Amino acid sequence: MTTQDAIAVGERALPQRRGIPEPRREARWLLARAWGVTETELLVHPEREIPAAVEARYREWLERRAAGEPAEHLTGSCRFLGRDFAVSPAVLVPRPETELLVEVALELPLPPTARVLDVGTGSGCIAVTLAAERPGWRIAAVDASPAALEIARTNASSHRVEIAFHEGDLATGFEPPWDLVVANLPYIPTAALEDLPIEVGFDPTDALDGGADGLDLVRRLVADLPRLLRSCGGAVLELGEGQADRVAEIAAAAGLGVARRVRDAGGCERVIALQPR
Repeated sequence: MTTQDAIAVGERALPQRRGIPEPRREARWLLARAWGVTETELLVHPEREIPAAVEARYREWLERRAAGEPAEHLTGSCRFLGRDFAVSPAVLVPRPETELLVEVALELPLPPTARVLDVGTGSGCIAVTLAAERPGWRIAAVDASPAALEIARTNASSHRVEIAFHEGDLATGFEPPWDLVVANLPYIPTAALEDLPIEVGFDPTDALDGGADGLDLVRRLVADLPRLLRSCGGAVLELGEGQADRVAEIAAAAGLGVARRVRDAGGCERVIALQPR
């Protein structure tokens, strides 16, 4: 089978749907990773024959992808702000919306040796990226899932950054003060879970389900921020569609002010930055 034949097979095998808007492009992406080459190489050499082992892996991936399994689970990695991160079914696959959270955090005027806490770290993509971009920051990360923490530690090691990882319930086990708290907590309302793309169903439910209004864990963390933060500190949180107003109200009741509300590419107020009043 040649490269061009394989891509054509993949295009026919993958159904066009919400999670796969361009089957041909998806097939090319999968083939490149199954073969360990770039997509450019596939395009430049369409007549090249594919090794039998690569073809077998590619066909298996096509079958699993067509059934809805995320492409990142097939390859075991995900690109996040220019870096590769290991992922597995134990963690939420990092998404572009979370890149916005990190970008907002990096813009804050924090001291060179700021203490930073990542709550609900999952794959560790937020904590690891912050540590790589700001080597002087002293970063800790917490998650309730031992399996997620194993992935996060792997990512910290592969990117050669030092992060203190902890297993625990939000930030309840941490002593203040912190210059920055970041969090991408579950924020999908329980009733909305069944309407998500099929790929999202392969993520751990605990990383998605935010309770009746999606804000169960966000509400708990925001209530704890006045205890955690320095008087000049701040928090950056990722939110779901239509939640920014409600979180601003919750923050105000806790004695916090809103420093920024940032929209993503789709117009959703996806990230909110809070600070003590």
